[in-house]
Amino acid sequence: MAGTLNNFTDETILKNPKISLLLQVLTLALPINIYVVGDWLGTGVQWVLFRYQRTYLGISLIPITRDLEYVLSGIMAGRSGTALLLWCGGAIILTTAILLTFYWCYIDSEFSIGPYAPLLTILSGILFGISCIEQYGIFFAGPAGFTIPIGIPLLIGLGWWIYQKNTDQFLPTKDYEKDNDD
Repeated sequence: MAGTLNNFTDETILKNPKISLLLQVLTLALPINIYVVGDWLGTGVQWVLFRYQRTYLGISLIPITRDLEYVLSGIMAGRSGTALLLWCGGAIILTTAILLTFYWCYIDSEFSIGPYAPLLTILSGILFGISCIEQYGIFFAGPAGFTIPIGIPLLIGLGWWIYQKNTDQFLPTKDYEKDNDD
């Protein structure tokens, strides 16, 4: 019984596209980092598409679109602007990975996402990490404050796990190799 359960877990859970989709959608609810602004002038938690921030000015729920408006209008520039653009890039890439998996699940089950969706998930995690480094420094601490990137390793790990569990789906089949030898 235990062997059967382990085989079920290892072999089929992540090969089911709906499970992969669920796990990727749940990354939107995953707090990516916890941060402190300056010398404790404010604190916050940042998710992929928004952030909750508490400062001496009050409490704010800031969507990614508002951050992008600040950068494009020139209100926010320099390292903070670059960090926000990197964050927006990571959010767009993660959203693309989720949409690819959705397409695979519900629109065209014959469509092979290849390694694209899990690798895009990994790439988004890397961009979120680079964004944190750009804002706070290589050790995630500096004059701008500090951050604890709790969700970034989980995001990268999830992408790698989905990739590893589905590797056989990404490789060409023997029939494909025979057809192309001619």
